[in-house]
Amino acid sequence: MLTTLAVTLLAGATALHTPARPLGRRAVIGTAAAVSLLPVTAAFAADTEASIIAEIKEIRAKLDVPTINKLLETEQWDAVRSIFKAAPVNLAWEQTLAKKNPFKKLADLRDDVEQFEVVDELASAIQLADQYCYSNTFIYTQPGNGKVKIKEPKQQVAIAVQKIEGFLQPQ
Repeated sequence: MLTTLAVTLLAGATALHTPARPLGRRAVIGTAAAVSLLPVTAAFAADTEASIIAEIKEIRAKLDVPTINKLLETEQWDAVRSIFKAAPVNLAWEQTLAKKNPFKKLADLRDDVEQFEVVDELASAIQLADQYCYSNTFIYTQPGNGKVKIKEPKQQVAIAVQKIEGFLQPQ
């Protein structure tokens, strides 16, 4: 494949640099036709269900409930938030990365309307867990007697994991 690409590009470049005759229609069409015969690279290939499920399993592995619960109990808010903000977990809930959301891709691939609703519920659960951790960071510096919320982010992470498990069930 790489050899074919190199030969095609070399032929096209040779046609461009031939000073004796200008670049003609045949040279352009011939180069375009040769390039069109090349196989599509993996970067341009459509996502398969297996690759999307592998991505979802990776997100599920990162959202390890016992680990996150231990971090929450020791009030390590930044460590928990870094789990939510780092790839691949951030793909599941950050609005700026909505087109890369593997849950949305899988729901679209399966053409399942109910799973589209679950995508939003999953994103909300992770977003709320992140918001609770963010708010907990500033509890001690705010006036008044604010209360650290540990139970709530734990519940939201459990909800998110439950939604992920639903996606991993065979259809």
